[in-house]
Amino acid sequence: MNILIPLLILVPLACALVIFFSGPRVKAMVPFGILAAALTLLLSIGLCFQVYQAPSTLSQNAGAAQATIAPKVSFISETLRFVLPVSVAGQPIDWQLSFGADGISALMVLLTGIVGFFTVWLASSQIRVRTETYIGLLLVAISMLMGVFLSMDLLSFYIFFEAVLIPLILLIHGWGDGKNPQAASKRFLLFTLAGSIPMVVGLISLAMAPLANGQPSTVAFSELSAIAAQAASSGVPIGSKDSWAVWLLLLGFGIKLAILPLHTWLPMTYAAAHPNTTSLIASVVAKLGLYGLLRIVIPLTPVALSIEAQLVVGTLGAIVIVYGALVALSKDNMREVLAFSSLSHVGFITLGLMSMTREGLGGAALQMFNHGLITAAMFWILSMLEQRHGPIRLRSEDQGMAAQYPKLAVLLVFFTLAGAGL
Repeated sequence: MNILIPLLILVPLACALVIFFSGPRVKAMVPFGILAAALTLLLSIGLCFQVYQAPSTLSQNAGAAQATIAPKVSFISETLRFVLPVSVAGQPIDWQLSFGADGISALMVLLTGIVGFFTVWLASSQIRVRTETYIGLLLVAISMLMGVFLSMDLLSFYIFFEAVLIPLILLIHGWGDGKNPQAASKRFLLFTLAGSIPMVVGLISLAMAPLANGQPSTVAFSELSAIAAQAASSGVPIGSKDSWAVWLLLLGFGIKLAILPLHTWLPMTYAAAHPNTTSLIASVVAKLGLYGLLRIVIPLTPVALSIEAQLVVGTLGAIVIVYGALVALSKDNMREVLAFSSLSHVGFITLGLMSMTREGLGGAALQMFNHGLITAAMFWILSMLEQRHGPIRLRSEDQGMAAQYPKLAVLLVFFTLAGAGL
């Protein structure tokens, strides 16, 4: 049994529960939360090292997309099987919860560990009210994110995908210091729920699709990927008759990654939430939709993902690149500038995914990691500046801040150039 996989999910969750039940008067809970985040980071490094430590033959469980992007990494997994007492078309629903890590998920787990640790660490000095509760909610969010990236089946993926919402909404609503955080948290909730409905319908359709070929339903990525490849080679590709399910999945994931015109929750949320909270949302949570495309839509519905769908989503991604950049140039609030510039970079990743080429998929996967680190760092720096100076606006009276905060200025320039690819 690979102990790292369950520990990455259970350690931050268990530590969060300890913080919640200890009460706000226990001052030791803040350093305890930092230690929990540090331990989670170490576990994520260990998992990433274990996956990439030696070239090996890729297991078929890794799926088609992983085989395209990183064909020489190991694959580790754990499986929990259960049978539901119902049947569909005479076939019992024999599903299994699978958790594992390959080259793609290991990168995202490492990103979550890095961003999670620094977000918790900075919260100890930047959050003045109910710091312990804030850190506890961050740990819950980290645990749920780990669950998403380690899930190797549709059911556990969806459960963790939606569970991330709970701590994030509480963080935005309870500790937002921007424009109307209550309204921002409500919009974030409504948009995400609106995306959940088509997504769950699409996932159920995908799990039941093998029944059309006389095979039992399944939620495992490995089995669905194998069925998709087998059906495509036989001339009856899985999901080819249910292209509507793919459009539902694209709609659900599109809302999460804030593709046009489903992006209106993003600038409002980024501007209203505390920058420390936004660093986690912009760097990791915003990647959930992209990860869903990379992990589910592309490898499990390679034929149903028609040329039309690729053109539509790819075109929207290209529009987002230009739109986000132009709107960022027109904004005065630094939070909004970072929000729309981040949206523009997400457009690049979306366009890479929809290229359906080895270079495009590999570049998109790496850019998800790179963009996550850069975006998180930018919001951390913004949080430090606002703590010292107040709201940052691109006006004449806010210019010349490099003389006051030279170290932060150097870091800001460094990560700005990194975001530009220099």
